[in-house]
Amino acid sequence: MKFLRGWLASGRVRQAKKRLAADPSSRHYFELAHEHALAEDLDTALKVTAEGLRAYPGDAELSRLSDLFRSLALENRTRALTRELATAPRPALWREMCETLLDSGRYVRAEEAAAEWYRSLQTGEAQLYRARARAQRFFSDRRRDDGKMAFELADAAEKLLPGDPRPLDLRAEIAARAGVWSEARKDLARLLEIKPGDQAVEARFRMAVAMYEGPKTIDQALREVERSGHLADERRDKMLRTAHLEAEEKDDPAAAPARARPLLQAIARAPGVHAAFYLRGSTALVQGPKGPTAERMARSVREILLASRSAARKLGLGQACDVRLEGDFGTLLLTPGELGAGALWIAGEVTRRHEEGLRDLSAAASSAGGGA
Repeated sequence: MKFLRGWLASGRVRQAKKRLAADPSSRHYFELAHEHALAEDLDTALKVTAEGLRAYPGDAELSRLSDLFRSLALENRTRALTRELATAPRPALWREMCETLLDSGRYVRAEEAAAEWYRSLQTGEAQLYRARARAQRFFSDRRRDDGKMAFELADAAEKLLPGDPRPLDLRAEIAARAGVWSEARKDLARLLEIKPGDQAVEARFRMAVAMYEGPKTIDQALREVERSGHLADERRDKMLRTAHLEAEEKDDPAAAPARARPLLQAIARAPGVHAAFYLRGSTALVQGPKGPTAERMARSVREILLASRSAARKLGLGQACDVRLEGDFGTLLLTPGELGAGALWIAGEVTRRHEEGLRDLSAAASSAGGGA
């Protein structure tokens, strides 16, 4: 049976190659990569998707397939490394295991593997990987406790690896992204002593000097990140975008809401929608309820949004990407964006049309133009 499946798979691969040769379209790249995956040849499948994306950059289906194959390949390698570590553990395998888990975004598992490595061999490199994994958890979820632990683990790694630039580099990155510019400046100055003339480190040092706005403790900075849900570099980028928006809306205060209103009205006409909300800054547009009722509901939706973001971070759940409340009133869906949010109050079943409309509304509330 295995021979028969292999023979059939090879036949499908040959046919897919012929179709691609006759018509090198993104769809035929997709089909060939899929057939290689069915034949359990993930390496070739990844090469085909990479070739397809070079020919058709940005193709959504090829991008999704490439991400899936890469995830499967990393999972396969993780299983193989687990088997090898069970029989003959050694630093090279632990290192590859941690790198593989970090590459696949499995930060908790990466930290667990690094901790097991450290318990076995007590090496500084194991401690460094623990710090890297916890730092990635902090960058992802913005939890104060994760940031504090990442600093502590990086300190421990530095003590075990004297003269190694990697712990200092990691500490400087954590400090800069948390907004503790005084700490980042000190770490980068020490890093320049180890790597004099390094242009990338010099540029980071100049940035830390330029961004310094006064003394701030690590704990104060981490609390601010957890409260706001934004890292320091994200806050800086957001401030620049917000300034652009404010300048744009100062020239024409009605422009952004005016562009968003037709979209809001179209979504509100969808079957089952009681109310649709567009929130951005101090602006709140509501379709459905009128007068004081609309104002009260917009305030409530804004409060739910802020509370959900804060609770998600404090509970260690990460960023609140979608919020869904259900009850006798129906369903309230909220989709936060970076600069605004969209929300729908729906009676009955939530359909794909509702979800797509909500995504469009959230994108309009968060886009630089305020609407499509």
